[in-house]
Amino acid sequence: MRKQFLTLTVMTLAATSALAADRLNPADLRRVTKARESLVPAVAKEFGPKARFIHLFGQGQGMLAGVVAEIPAEPLGTDELPLLAIVRYDESTGAVRMVAREFKYREARSVGTDVALLEGDGTLRMRDAHGQDRLLARGVGGDLFPTAKGDALVATLLMNSEGPHETAVGLIDLQGRVKVLADGPGVDATPSISPDGKTVVFVSGRTSVASFYVTNVEGAPARQLTNVGLENWMLFGGPPKEFVPPPVSTHHMEWLNEDVLRYNAGGGAFWKLNVRTGHAAPDVGGEP
Repeated sequence: MRKQFLTLTVMTLAATSALAADRLNPADLRRVTKARESLVPAVAKEFGPKARFIHLFGQGQGMLAGVVAEIPAEPLGTDELPLLAIVRYDESTGAVRMVAREFKYREARSVGTDVALLEGDGTLRMRDAHGQDRLLARGVGGDLFPTAKGDALVATLLMNSEGPHETAVGLIDLQGRVKVLADGPGVDATPSISPDGKTVVFVSGRTSVASFYVTNVEGAPARQLTNVGLENWMLFGGPPKEFVPPPVSTHHMEWLNEDVLRYNAGGGAFWKLNVRTGHAAPDVGGEP
């Protein structure tokens, strides 16, 4: 039986609509429902009736949930993400406990026995089991994805020299050393690292169409996996049948094995991608 990784959709009010529920496969829908049953009352008790959890980060005993003080009355722009408090949710038992009460974080992930906390200004800190924080890195844009061994994580890095929308993909170890793995023109983001800690997949817009690329932890030249030959004008009026959609975020990815990545493409639609061959197809099944 393969190791299970979390593949839940972003927990917003929209994600609980009938349309989104219809598109989730049965296994994912059961996991979403189970998470809500534990998190909704616990969040209300800890933060008040207006608070909501809107993101899940990680899996199993190391799963974390991001909580907002209240849902904004008006839709937010893409660069106006609400800051979060963080709680831990154990998927196996349903237990919920506090990690960081202040609403000051953009993301969080369990990394071994510690928790990586990304503040709104791009400062990444590690919090140990005793609640002590230490600075790990600055200029981190998000998309935290830890290695299976818990000795490092990949992330999107902010590259200030070219403006706010220039990003790269990097590896950050637990000593705070940052290594840039991929930095093409424009946005390189949404990285994920394979279970063996060797392969890094990410999304880039360097060809004008958001596409998957692959590199490794040595920073080998990136190779395009999906949407090869497509240009943005080809998507006008609807994407062609060969178009492979990008993931919602790194927090909606799971590795089924060293070669196959499963991810949420939005609206509850999951895809599988072979990171060796570039073959991708919708995942319409689900675990029994």
